[in-house]
Amino acid sequence: MKSHTRSASITACLIALFALGAAAFVVKPAVVANDKERFEFGSAVEHPFGDTTVKGAAFSAQVVVENNQTLANGVHVAQKRTGALYRDSEGRTRHELPRAGGPEMVLINDSAAGVMYHLNVIRHTAVKVSVDTQHINKEIEERHRQREYEERERMEKEKATAMKSSGREIEPQRKVESLGVQTFEGVQAEVTRFTITIPAGMEGNDQPFDIVSERWYSPELQILLMGKRSDPRTGEMIYRLTNISRGEPARALFEAPPDFTIKEEKAEMRHKENL
Repeated sequence: MKSHTRSASITACLIALFALGAAAFVVKPAVVANDKERFEFGSAVEHPFGDTTVKGAAFSAQVVVENNQTLANGVHVAQKRTGALYRDSEGRTRHELPRAGGPEMVLINDSAAGVMYHLNVIRHTAVKVSVDTQHINKEIEERHRQREYEERERMEKEKATAMKSSGREIEPQRKVESLGVQTFEGVQAEVTRFTITIPAGMEGNDQPFDIVSERWYSPELQILLMGKRSDPRTGEMIYRLTNISRGEPARALFEAPPDFTIKEEKAEMRHKENL
């Protein structure tokens, strides 16, 4: 039982690590679109490869995440974080989580061998976890569903508050536009624009305002190439890939470096109530 609990804890830590690169940087909007219109920077930053193994689409790229905001007094605030993504033709992935000054945490998923690595670049340590990838993916999906449920609950509470204060129901207006296929860093991308108009009075605002997001997605690589969001409350946020290479990454990128101290664990499927 203790071993099972410890393994479950390791699995939880690995999944939670996807959020480290975004936790102090991503500000979720007060209003998001429904499921079909949903576009969240959190998912792009913390879980860029999705939940499935993609073979035959090797690439490598640098990741840049920027946040720019102009305060009411005219002060301009800019933040920038960098990381990297790698995937080989067998579907192995390496995610160097975006961080100011360069990545500190690296997540490697060797789906072919059923092994995940969590590397601490500064401490030169690694946790090697033997996993059932399907089980891990189910846990990640469950976590995503829980986030969506919490977001819907919060939206309902905000709507109820707005109705109570104004005496009438106030709903944001949503619009989704296809901007066609465009080229980004030499890769074709399907571009979609999402616009959410917050009506006057919904958040104490005396005039309506727009939250505009763009999603540049590559069907060929099955990866987000760029995401942009402009929100007058939080400024502009940009997630983008640069220096995209279609070559096969070195095999060593998907292993723990030989000079790292490695601790081995085995992850097991956790029951839903432990999530």
